[in-house]
This record gives sequence, structure tokens and C-alpha cells, in this order.
Amino acid sequence: MPEKTINRRRNYFIDKSFQSKFIIKFCTLTIIASLLTGFLIYYFNQKTTTVAFENLKVVVKSTSDFILPIVLQILVIVTILIGIGAVVVTLFTSHKIAGPLYRLKKELEKMKNGDLSSPVQIRSGDQLQRIASEFGDMRLGFRDSISSLKESWSSIKIILLKLKSETREEEEKKRLEDYINKIDSELAKFKTK
Repeated sequence: MPEKTINRRRNYFIDKSFQSKFIIKFCTLTIIASLLTGFLIYYFNQKTTTVAFENLKVVVKSTSDFILPIVLQILVIVTILIGIGAVVVTLFTSHKIAGPLYRLKKELEKMKNGDLSSPVQIRSGDQLQRIASEFGDMRLGFRDSISSLKESWSSIKIILLKLKSETREEEEKKRLEDYINKIDSELAKFKTK
């Protein structure tokens, strides 16, 4: 009984430039949100006062001065934890985008070189499933067209070879042979099976 192969990610950085920029932008947004939160808490508490015990003395301070050290500590801890979480989440999320883009790019290179034989496969759960499906349909259309052209060419080639053998002019024979070779050469570039 054949074993089912499982496609597992081995490399999470597929397109390092894209993924790094994606992570940096997301983490920058997180840091800005943390700083803005701390600033707003500090700003809105400037006009209030708090009574506190410091070194066994009762002290009256503005609430913003009293909570500033606590807010800063909390913001640093939260920013670090959220930053780590953001890196992990954006790495996995960007991988689900960069992976399929990388795969589609490789398939385009194969098609550019005439290889229409392999199907386009993207892991389930990754993004761009619909685009990959359309891409696969396009590849199948090209493959079928090229296969049909090859079949038609086989019939036409027989007629041209017969015509070539019946022609007495050497120049006409050479021209027919050149056309046949050129079309054979071009069609040979495509791999359909």
C-alpha cells in the first residue's frame, strides 16, 4: 500500500526580502501602537492627582508621574511579548503567501522553457489556491493546444515530404526542408507528457 506523502515546510524564509519587510512593518506597527497607548495613558492622567506612600511618607503626585514607571515597565514587557508573537505569526502568514508565489514563479520558468507536463501544486491551506488553479487550467490549455498542433503537424509534414520528393527544383526542396526543420525544432521545445 503506497504511503501518502505529507508536504511539510522545511524552510520558512522562502522570499527573505518580502518576508523580512512584512515582519518589520508588522512589528513596527505593534511598537507604535504600544508607544501611543503609553503616551495616551500618561497624557490623560496629567491633570489628576494620586496620593501614595513612598518611603513611609504620604506623597501627593500627579497620576501621570506616579504611573509612568509602571506604564513603561508594562509597555516594554508587552511590546517584547507581542513583538515575538508578531514575528512568529507574520513569518507563518507570509510563508503561506511567499511559498505559493515562489512555486508559481518556478512553474512560469518551466513553461517559459517549454515544459507543460507537470501540474501546478500548492499546499492546501496556503494562499493563492484560486490563482494556482487558474494557472493550472492555463497550462492545460497550452498543453492541449501544443499537442493538437503536433498531431496536425505530423499530417502536414507527411504531405510536405511527399511534395518535396516530387519537386524537381533544388531551391524549392531546400526551402521545404528548412520549413519542416524549423517547425520540427520549434515544436520539439515543448514537453507535453
